[in-house]
Amino acid sequence: MLRIADDPLIVVGWQVDPVLIGGLLALIVAYGLAVGPLRQRLAPGTLFERGRAILFGAGLALFYVVEGSPLHDLAERYLLSAHMLQHLLLSYVVARLLLVGVPAWLWRLLLLNRYAAPISRRVLRPAVTFIVFSLFFALWHVPVIYEGALMNPTLHHIEHLVFLVTAMMLWWPILSPLPELPRAPHLVQLTYLFTIPIAQLPVFAMITFSPDVVYRTYEVAPRVYSWLSAHGDQALAGAIMKVMGLVFFSVPFTRIFFDWYRRENSRGVTQGDMRRAGEHIAVAGESPIAR
Repeated sequence: MLRIADDPLIVVGWQVDPVLIGGLLALIVAYGLAVGPLRQRLAPGTLFERGRAILFGAGLALFYVVEGSPLHDLAERYLLSAHMLQHLLLSYVVARLLLVGVPAWLWRLLLLNRYAAPISRRVLRPAVTFIVFSLFFALWHVPVIYEGALMNPTLHHIEHLVFLVTAMMLWWPILSPLPELPRAPHLVQLTYLFTIPIAQLPVFAMITFSPDVVYRTYEVAPRVYSWLSAHGDQALAGAIMKVMGLVFFSVPFTRIFFDWYRRENSRGVTQGDMRRAGEHIAVAGESPIAR
C-alpha cells in the first residue's frame, strides 16, 4: 500500500484481483500458443513476428498498469482526472497496441471465420465504429451511469472492457492489417480523425465548464491534494481529455495527410512520365512522309 496524498488516511495500492490477473494470464497463454506452437497448424508458412508480440505484451502490461496500479484506486475513489486518464489510456494507447500486436493471419482467423465474418464486415465500417465509440463514450459519462459503475466493481470492470473493445473498433479503419476488412480511404480517415474530437465536445463541455461538480463521488471524497479541489480536479479531467485527444488524433491525422499527399504526387509524376513517353513514341513512330 502507498501513501501518495496529503491526507494520511488516503492509501492506494496495487490490485491482485484474481479475475484481472487470471484474465491477463489467460490472454498471454492463448496468444503465446497461437503465435508459437500452434502457428504452423493455424497458418502454415507464417513466421513468428517478434515486433508484434512485443507490442501485444506492452499493451497487456499497460492494461495492468491502468487497471491494477494505484491509478485504479485514485480513479475509483478520489479523482475524476485519474479516471479520465484511465479511460483515455485504454482507448488511445492500449487498444492500439493490442490491435497492432495481433498478426494479420490471427485477426483473419478471429474475424473472418464463417461465424464472425458477417458481423465483422458490418461493424468495422468507419461510420459504425465512429457511432459506436462516440455513443458509448458519451453514455458512460452520464452522471447516473458513471456513478453506478463507481458503486459496482463488476459493472466498472465491464465498463473498462467495453471501452477497450469499442476503442479497438474505433482504430480499425485507421490501422487494419486485413485487405478483406481494409483501412478507410485517406480522405475518409482524415475526416474520421477530425470528427471524433468534435463528437466528444458535449462531454468535454459538461466536465470542463460545469459550475457544479458533476459526479457526487468526487465531490464528497477526501481531497488527495489540498491544492486540488473537486471542481479543479474536474477541470483538470477536461484538460486531460482535450490534450490527449489532440495528441492521439492529430499525430495520425498529420501522418495520413502527408502519406496521401506523397502518393497523389507520385501518381501525378508517374502519369506525367507516361504521357511524355507516349508522346515521344508517337513522334518517333512518324514516317518521313508524314513529317
